[in-house]
Amino acid sequence: MKNSDFIDVDKPVDLTNCDREPIHLLGYTQSFGCFVALRFDWIIAYSSANTVDYFGAGSDEVIGSPLKTWIDAQTLHDIRSAFQASTITGRNERLFSRHIESTGVSVDLSIHHNGTFIIIEFEKITENRIPEDSFVRSMLSQFQRYANSQELIQNTAQYIQFLTGFDRVMVYQFLPDGAGEVIAEAKNEQVDSFLGLRYPASDIPKQARALYLKNLLRVIHDVDSDPVPILPEASDSEDSIDLSFSTLRAVSPIHIEYLKNMGVKASMSVSLIINGKLWGLIACHHYSPLVPSYFVRTELELFAEIFSLELSSRLMREREQESNRVRNVHNQIMASIGSEGSLISLLEKQFSTMRALVHCDGIAAIIDEDYRTDGTAISIDWVNQLTRYLNRQASSEVITIESLEKVLKNYDTGSEKVAGVLAIPVSKSPRDYLLFFRNAQTQTVNWAGNPEKPVSFGPNGSRLIPRSSFALWQQTHDDRCEHWTDVDIRSGDSLRVTLLEVIIRHFQERSDMQLQASRKHEVLISELNHRVRNILNLVNAIVMQTEQADRGLEDFVQILSGRMMALASAHDQLTASHWNNISFSQLLHTEIQAYAHQGNTIKFDGPNVSLKPDATTPVVLAIHELFTNAAKYGALSNSQKKGTVSISWSIDELRGMTISWRESGGPPVETPKREGFGMILIRNTIPHELAGDVDIEFAPDGVRATIRIPAKYLSDTSLPDTNTINDSTTENKPVSLPERVLVVEDSLVIALDLQKKLKAIGIRDVSVAGNLSAAAQQMKDKQPELLISDVHLGKVTTFDFVQKAVNLGIPSIIVTGYGDALTLPESLKNIPLLTKPVPDNVLLSTLRQLSEHR
Repeated sequence: MKNSDFIDVDKPVDLTNCDREPIHLLGYTQSFGCFVALRFDWIIAYSSANTVDYFGAGSDEVIGSPLKTWIDAQTLHDIRSAFQASTITGRNERLFSRHIESTGVSVDLSIHHNGTFIIIEFEKITENRIPEDSFVRSMLSQFQRYANSQELIQNTAQYIQFLTGFDRVMVYQFLPDGAGEVIAEAKNEQVDSFLGLRYPASDIPKQARALYLKNLLRVIHDVDSDPVPILPEASDSEDSIDLSFSTLRAVSPIHIEYLKNMGVKASMSVSLIINGKLWGLIACHHYSPLVPSYFVRTELELFAEIFSLELSSRLMREREQESNRVRNVHNQIMASIGSEGSLISLLEKQFSTMRALVHCDGIAAIIDEDYRTDGTAISIDWVNQLTRYLNRQASSEVITIESLEKVLKNYDTGSEKVAGVLAIPVSKSPRDYLLFFRNAQTQTVNWAGNPEKPVSFGPNGSRLIPRSSFALWQQTHDDRCEHWTDVDIRSGDSLRVTLLEVIIRHFQERSDMQLQASRKHEVLISELNHRVRNILNLVNAIVMQTEQADRGLEDFVQILSGRMMALASAHDQLTASHWNNISFSQLLHTEIQAYAHQGNTIKFDGPNVSLKPDATTPVVLAIHELFTNAAKYGALSNSQKKGTVSISWSIDELRGMTISWRESGGPPVETPKREGFGMILIRNTIPHELAGDVDIEFAPDGVRATIRIPAKYLSDTSLPDTNTINDSTTENKPVSLPERVLVVEDSLVIALDLQKKLKAIGIRDVSVAGNLSAAAQQMKDKQPELLISDVHLGKVTTFDFVQKAVNLGIPSIIVTGYGDALTLPESLKNIPLLTKPVPDNVLLSTLRQLSEHR
């Protein structure tokens, strides 16, 4: 591989070349493992060129052949199970201490799906491999011994250095500007220390940082080892296989040269991710080839995830302590600040309290061109120029400046003493500020080499060469203040909120507040006018559409009054909920009050579902008209013989709500010859307003109606977790589901995934067992109505157990990674056989077939 393979020579050659380098599409692997990429039919489409070392056959013979040609049935079964687990978790799955029977090679395996191919990577198990004992527990047990986050970080570096044998282990933290600093180190005595050194952001390009978020561990075993091509070779990077999650992914030539310039032969990095962001790395260097076993690297990945959680917890705890201090200052200011006098006079009295919040050499406030200071501060002339600069920045953020010379024309730090400022905006128009000043402080920053020259260019000017010197390189600054930390900025932002509260309190007693209130009043009147007009238009439409023909005045008034009351009820409930979501069952409770006291039977049942405000009025009007129709003509109309109205609702496959209305016990029903406005409301309000569906049937024994409300009008927080499985290949026929299912599967990830899918279909009782003993006990305690079982649980098969279930009359499904290659006993030939990974539609289709034969 050459740098020119990945850098467009027609574009300018600078540091952005590193950011554009497609390091996940190199088309090569490292030589300490073997790589194969399979299509979904488990035929090998690509392989690394070193397959002969693993399978005893060259890549020409391996490519295009089924994977089962080269590995035994048990290993293939395990790979299939691991692949299914990886599609569920989205992570690489591992298999340890397996054997390739044809060559006798012992290997560890990694399995994942890259979006196009099933990727399987093999690593040989070496004779000097350390015992595969989990060390994570012993490392985690030490966490509580450390008093703070820095002590935790330092001791972790020492433990990993002891465990892995790397010559140097560093904890490398990313800084806000993208650069990194070594904040902890454990090393052999013979190597130099990098502790405290900084590295420019360009040392780790953007795409490398993105891969660190995807792959928690990256190992480079030997910088002098030739990379192994993936065959057949791709014509360009667009056709190359995505190796983002590959453990064997080859290394960028630029990075190889970078490591060589440092004298490093092998390296390993472990990502530290906090709150979804790359906080730092555990970086390991070795001065001879080295690759920890896949088992050790897997354990380190697990440790890194738990360590990141612990570190995040420690940092949050330390941040909480700082927040408590800020909160105390806030309470002190709010308790002691008065209301008499100008705003700047009130703030000036709090200067000493505020200076205790943010470390500074002086403080000032500029409000309405009035400037007050305490301690070291710049003159009003410089403040006027500073505010012009600040006014160009965001109006709701704390602004920090470490060198005023860089933002103020002709400013001289040496004569003015003040070097930096933390500015808190306290108003939007005109822009006023609270300013914290810091004096200049001579700073020396230690870099690993000159950060201004992280690369140089080759002889022809088109090849990037990483810097060759990593010796201590110091930068000294006399025009800067002490760095404003995240703690300073958070404290400033908290103070900004406090000041806003002070200002609001101040203006409440001033005429300016009255003016603002007047403007808000105008907005409220405008909004109220808009809402009232909408209501009046709706009322007018209801009045005009309510028929007067063949109807007396009293009847007309009663019908119109009922519709107005329904409309009022909807708005009362919206007002009571502050125009938030409304419980559908509560809405029904309110509507039936007019009918329940008459001795009628009104039943309703369904899950706790809430409607969004936009859906309330159409649903209330439709339900009201159904009740009105039932009271006049249907199940609620006979005073001698009481009828029944049953209302039920459920969440459908599209996560909408289906409402079922059923009347019984009333007089015989006939289809009306003419539809009145009430029936028009029922049929059209919900389709027109909510894009829902309404179906009404005038059955002789009572009116039946089905109403569907689309999912977008239901509150997401109230919906049950249906996770419905759609079956696009089978007719939407009802499935007679078993009440209890037993899943026998030794992979917990796959077992829980099957459990989730079965419950989503509608099966409430789904238990799982990871071994035959647990499965037999569960079957003894409560016999299932369906058994879904893997074939191999470790070294035992489940054939006898499945046969026992069949003898008991329990329908069964066998799930296996062997696929069609599995030979079933004659007595189990008729049992459905599904191949891992099991698609959702295949699972549902199989359940439907079993229900049809029950």
